[in-house]
Amino acid sequence: MLGKIKLGVEEWKKLETELQRIAGGEQLEVVISLTLVSSADEGEEEEEEEHNHHHHFVENEFTKEVSGLIDHLAHTYNAHVHPHLHSNHGTITLSIKGEPKYLVKSLKDIIEFVKLNCEKCVLHSLDGEFHIGEDLAGIYFGDAYKITVILPASDGRRLIVHELHF
Repeated sequence: MLGKIKLGVEEWKKLETELQRIAGGEQLEVVISLTLVSSADEGEEEEEEEHNHHHHFVENEFTKEVSGLIDHLAHTYNAHVHPHLHSNHGTITLSIKGEPKYLVKSLKDIIEFVKLNCEKCVLHSLDGEFHIGEDLAGIYFGDAYKITVILPASDGRRLIVHELHF
């Protein structure tokens, strides 16, 4: 088990090193899109109402908890947050700017925070991008247990794929 933990830590450090290489001393921006679903069966009545009213939702335990999560993310990470929320599912998209080390730590901490602190919501999936200014520097996708990050290699001709475990 200790070997797996050590390997996991090393993979995150490799990602940080690659992002530092790509950034070349500039700040990066990470865009994180979290797809959340309710951990409880809210019933067909709410689902029907959601389809009839599209972006309106009935306030319930799920939406209250996600609203608290949004506040936490905005204040803790000084993030620009854009939610798209329904009664039993939704997406939170946020962007954070900073040095690669800070962004990698923030990404890990956000996923862990959602996993440990959300009782009424479950992280279904996440995806996002790394940017240098307006330029795309890398992409990632995954779930609460593993993400795959795709970055350009130093030769500019190949791609590097990192698999990171939480």
